[in-house]
Amino acid sequence: MQKMSLVTKAVLVSVLMSATGTLLAADSGGPITANKGDSNFYNPHDSFNPNVEEYVWKEQQTELPPFPKDEDLIEFQVTRPNVSFNYFIDANSLSYTQEEGIIRYTVVIKSKTGAKNVAFEGIRCTTNEFKTYAFGNGKGKFVKPRRYEWKPILANNYTRYRTDLSKYYFCNIHVLDLSAEKIIAELKYGRPQVLESGFK
Repeated sequence: MQKMSLVTKAVLVSVLMSATGTLLAADSGGPITANKGDSNFYNPHDSFNPNVEEYVWKEQQTELPPFPKDEDLIEFQVTRPNVSFNYFIDANSLSYTQEEGIIRYTVVIKSKTGAKNVAFEGIRCTTNEFKTYAFGNGKGKFVKPRRYEWKPILANNYTRYRTDLSKYYFCNIHVLDLSAEKIIAELKYGRPQVLESGFK
């Protein structure tokens, strides 16, 4: 066997020391730095990950339901209720799609004087937003507004029903595999845990 020259020995020693140092750094939990431009590594604090396809949420086209009938209305309670109004959901209008994550429904608000407001709306649980797609007119038909967009749900007096629908009926964390049927059951038979006075 031929003897290695001093130069060859020096090269081998250098390679072994370099490899050993890398293994020790990995074994000790020390940081391993990727070369700049290596597409397989990215900074976890960056908002963009080149290795993951970015999800873009898109709402599908929405069709208006038939105008609600009194026999299909389900009354629901509102915390801190305004004694002048009663709130109802049209069971036939209620829908939910997991792909969009939107619960759509027709709400009917009746006053003690006999006046009635009707609106077809949608709620997104993930963003706590609502959208009004159409309003009911006095002729029993829906009319679309000129502009409609997603807006944050606020606990205002007259429109507080959206907060309660979202919190107690639509976006309940204890309701698994959400569906329109389960939401209707919550509206009919569920009794929300009251955090504020107003329920009897």
